[in-house]
Amino acid sequence: MKRAAWNPTRRNRNIGTPKSGRGLANRLVVPDPRNDRRVFWEKLRDPVRIEADGFTLLVEPCWPGFVHSVTPDDALRVLGLFPDEDVARVRTLVFRQPTRKQRILSCVWGRLAYFATLREIDGPAVILEAQEPAVQFEWPRSLSPDDASEIDRLRQDGHEITLGRRAWSIRGQLDSIRATQLFRTLPHEVGHYVHYDRDVRQRSAGDPTQLLRLQDAYFKRPRRERDEFAHRYARAFVEKWTRERRLPFERLADPRRLKKQGVRLAWFGLA
Repeated sequence: MKRAAWNPTRRNRNIGTPKSGRGLANRLVVPDPRNDRRVFWEKLRDPVRIEADGFTLLVEPCWPGFVHSVTPDDALRVLGLFPDEDVARVRTLVFRQPTRKQRILSCVWGRLAYFATLREIDGPAVILEAQEPAVQFEWPRSLSPDDASEIDRLRQDGHEITLGRRAWSIRGQLDSIRATQLFRTLPHEVGHYVHYDRDVRQRSAGDPTQLLRLQDAYFKRPRRERDEFAHRYARAFVEKWTRERRLPFERLADPRRLKKQGVRLAWFGLA
């Protein structure tokens, strides 16, 4: 029997698949220019800068349909409740407007920037992202234990949560989004920095070599371990001030002051 001639295209099963590169140019990613070392959330567009109570607040303009649920006065009220040593180095709060692509690929309530370069400001910063109150988002029906716990926390914040045939549907409104970002996200992100500060900066005692070693060990820890510390910190913070009847509180918004500070009322859903 005569042997068929060798045909490499018949033997290569990767042809036409992502392994051979097909479709990679069309993949949806957040742009990352090679000549700009900043992370995408450091690239603020025309933010309004507010200096108050020793903190710097950077407010990005909101796009139509988006809103900053937390007002500057809200944030300053909560920041003033933290122990001085816990926020001694976290003096910057950013109200950020994400792009549509970033909302798809990196949708968060907020984040901690351990080492940020924001305009003329360098150092740690807490970032709260503008949200779309009218938009419903979905989570897979099958939840991990951590995701199930987050669903419970969102329900407690006032979000409308329903279980469909294929997914969990989550619909927020201005008040529920504010509760999540002001009374959970903000303390949670401060908790992340407190964890880093205690385990890295304070333990290094000013030794640069020790600092780098401890810093490397800290960021190699599982994300779940770091999140658990931040959750405990935020929960203890809220429970303490709830007992003292300082939390929660009604939305603080002085339209005249906001206009004087240079921001638009529509960015905070006030127009």
